Amino acid sequence: MQPSSPPGWYPDPQTPHALRWFDGFQWTAHVAAASFAEPAGAHPDSATHWLLPTGRSWQAITAGYLGLLSLGIFFLGPVAIGFGVWALFVAQRQGSHGRGRAITGIVGGAIGTLVTLAVLSGG
Repeated sequence: MQPSSPPGWYPDPQTPHALRWFDGFQWTAHVAAASFAEPAGAHPDSATHWLLPTGRSWQAITAGYLGLLSLGIFFLGPVAIGFGVWALFVAQRQGSHGRGRAITGIVGGAIGTLVTLAVLSGG
């Protein structure tokens, strides 16, 4: 069966001011704000999406790295949590990717914060 249109972001027929991913055969559940322009390789079906931080907000990228860094530099924990929460709000508002990196920031930041509190309390 030949695709009717090439895969890509198209105006969502059901939601004004939104884009929906068309996989070449059917509409998917992936929706984004119309102002969100996804770079090449940013769609979850692309291997580049999983290797490079494409299609994510800078807040999500920062949160992910801070979450990882806070596992060794413990005092960065609260900052990682803050960026993680901010990144979740941005991802939801823009309909973009980045929730995984935001959660990495929150979880890594929580672990770093707990270690910092344990060290400071002498325990």
